[in-house]
Amino acid sequence: AMLLLCLLALLAMCRPVQGTWNTCEGNCGIRPLTSDKERGLTRVVGGKSAEAGAWPWLVSIQDPSVSGTGHLCGGSLISAKWVLTAAHCFAESRNLSAMRLLIGATQLTEPGPGAQVRLIKRLLVHKEYGPADQSNDIALLELNEPVQCSSYIQLACVPNATVNVALLETCYVAGWGATTARSQKSSDVLQEAKVHLINVQVCNSSEWYQGDVHSHNLCAGYPEGGIDTCQGDSGGPLMCKDNNADFFWVVGVTSWGRGCARAKRPGIYTSVQHFYDWILLQMELLPQVEASRSWGHYTTPNVAENFRASPLLYLNLSE
Repeated sequence: AMLLLCLLALLAMCRPVQGTWNTCEGNCGIRPLTSDKERGLTRVVGGKSAEAGAWPWLVSIQDPSVSGTGHLCGGSLISAKWVLTAAHCFAESRNLSAMRLLIGATQLTEPGPGAQVRLIKRLLVHKEYGPADQSNDIALLELNEPVQCSSYIQLACVPNATVNVALLETCYVAGWGATTARSQKSSDVLQEAKVHLINVQVCNSSEWYQGDVHSHNLCAGYPEGGIDTCQGDSGGPLMCKDNNADFFWVVGVTSWGRGCARAKRPGIYTSVQHFYDWILLQMELLPQVEASRSWGHYTTPNVAENFRASPLLYLNLSE
């Protein structure tokens, strides 16, 4: 008994101190609170409310100047201190210091005990983002301090060149955007819907988008329409389950579309895989990581303290 007490005392002394232990190391793309058995269409337009903790890397990017909940765009947590989102969310001049990031929540008005709030330390927009044609529509947000991972907060997996994204079959979109095509109001509860990847050549055909989809885009939805991402889902993820294991890849960033849920007008997403090297460069993960699922194991000691380049330099880095 005395030995057991001594062991317990030793373990108590060795517990990680809150805020200093990287609880996000190890895994990505996992959903501790959700069974990944087929749940059907398990609002986005045509979807349904997500379960608590269903998509633990989802981030609500909020601006107090936006009415209601303040929800502006979605994002994906790809490391303990970085969020992946769309460049067009910041096309208008915004007061970054007043914005906040809500992580680990499903309902915006009642985030719950699993949620954490962070501020934006730095915005990195792709140098060649084109507002006119939404080319290179990708951006990163650095958090003011790292998050602590939990059942409600997990990292997203980012696919490198070895992942055959086109073969991924079980894909979802999720966001707090409009739940009907005519609505400008965001949803309070996270909405999700199952979608299918659609070949970009098909999307670019004469009856569809007539060549406006870029080679660095993905196309997802249904040819007949009915289910799609909509206003307010911008920047959020297109997520596909790995074909051989129980985790999800974030393969796309919600970028644009014509209308919402219209036939032959599916959602257009920025391909995360295409910008894999750009993402690593901005996150200062150099030399590059061999496998994207090992980001959690990869550490660069004191990189933030040792790297003093100006924010302007980051904003001017291109792929």
